[in-house]
Amino acid sequence: MDNISNSLLDDNLKEIKRKNDRYAYICAIITQFLWAINSIQLKTYKQYFPKQFSLNSLVFWRSIPIWFIGYIVVKKKNATIPSLNEIQYKFWFHMRNVGNYVGVLFWILLLNYFRVSTGQCCANCHPIVILVFSALILKEKFYLRYLIGVLLSLFGTFLIISNENKNNDSSNQNIENKNILIGCLIAITHLTLLSLVVFAQKYLCMEKLSGEVQNYFLGMFNSLPALFLMMIENHYGLSSPLYCLYGMTNGIVFFIANYCQAEALNYMKMNRFMPITYLNIVFIFILGFLFFGEKIYLTDIIGSLMILGFQLYNIMIPIK
Repeated sequence: MDNISNSLLDDNLKEIKRKNDRYAYICAIITQFLWAINSIQLKTYKQYFPKQFSLNSLVFWRSIPIWFIGYIVVKKKNATIPSLNEIQYKFWFHMRNVGNYVGVLFWILLLNYFRVSTGQCCANCHPIVILVFSALILKEKFYLRYLIGVLLSLFGTFLIISNENKNNDSSNQNIENKNILIGCLIAITHLTLLSLVVFAQKYLCMEKLSGEVQNYFLGMFNSLPALFLMMIENHYGLSSPLYCLYGMTNGIVFFIANYCQAEALNYMKMNRFMPITYLNIVFIFILGFLFFGEKIYLTDIIGSLMILGFQLYNIMIPIK
């Protein structure tokens, strides 16, 4: 009788684990699609509103709904917002907030030099850093499959970046090379910040800080300094209500993406989550073509298939 009960219990636990895995993968994939939407919005923000645009006003208007919705969701769930003294991982907590603010600024700068798809490819080189950190600091198991997957994805990324010269219409080769070098330096800084932000989010999940609580603090600690800097600049973007509204919609997309990412990280280890982040490159290519008419080359398709193929393999044949 005990053996039968134990067998039923094991089956139930396995079923729960399978459901949690599916839920985590769905959240992770939705996250990558929403990050792609977020990147496209940031690219178009300056194009649609050149007179009203400023980096600090962008951060402010996108942070307000993140702060507000985070507070509403926390109250709906009857959750408590911890005081800063109660937070254990204070370094990672502040890295989460400061890194996101500065990361947005570097992303906007990066798009001045690269296609949005190329910029996203550069940003998506950060899983190598994350995989090493997760093995050394979080003591997560490092499987050969993850290394192979990251290398395949990186090679696919290289194929995509190699098209940047083709996309540049400048007749001066020296200017082209200089712009690519500057873009690469900005991209390295951006992906370093992105790595630290994702790692910080995982640490906060370990501390049981839910996605809505993280977003609440993120919105607050991003909007207040942005407001202060806007006052110094005397540039609020209020001359166009659409400018403010567009920034808020970007904040809503960011909130949902961040929430889904936190949900995925609650059920998924970092070394399983990071390879999935390459999916947003595929989404970016499609959206970049639709919104900006960015050219898609054969090597873009091959690189994207390498990235997407590993994700499908990883989902269909998971590590047990």
